[in-house]
This record gives sequence, structure tokens and C-alpha cells, in this order.
Amino acid sequence: MGVKPQENDVVRLLRPLPEHDLPAGSQGAVVMVYRDAELPLAYEVEFADADGVTQALVTLKADDVEVTWRADG
Repeated sequence: MGVKPQENDVVRLLRPLPEHDLPAGSQGAVVMVYRDAELPLAYEVEFADADGVTQALVTLKADDVEVTWRADG
């Protein structure tokens, strides 16, 4: 597996989410990383339209996304 997403990373969906009208390849921003020793790593990802209006806020597993952009820091 590639780079693990961090907060503020831009990620791409690896599978469609028809219930949110998001095709595979949709890009969103990681707004929260859920770390819990008893649960799998998960990410809260915000998907917005070209005007910046939130289309969906979805909790996803690591296998659902890949990092496409990260701020240098």
C-alpha cells in the first residue's frame, strides 16, 4: 500500500460510492483521521463541488482511498 492519508491530504476514491453520487476517481480532502487500537484506521473525507460546496462527508477505510496531494511541511 502507498502513503497513508493524513489530515488535509487530497485523496482519490478507489471505488464508487453511488449512495453519495461519487464515482471512483472523485477527489476529496481528509478532514479527520480516526485512530483507535480496537478499530481499523478510518478517514473522514469531505467531497466538494467546484464552488466549494460540500457534496458529501464520508467515513472511509484505508483501502477506499489513495493520496494524490500532500502539502509539503
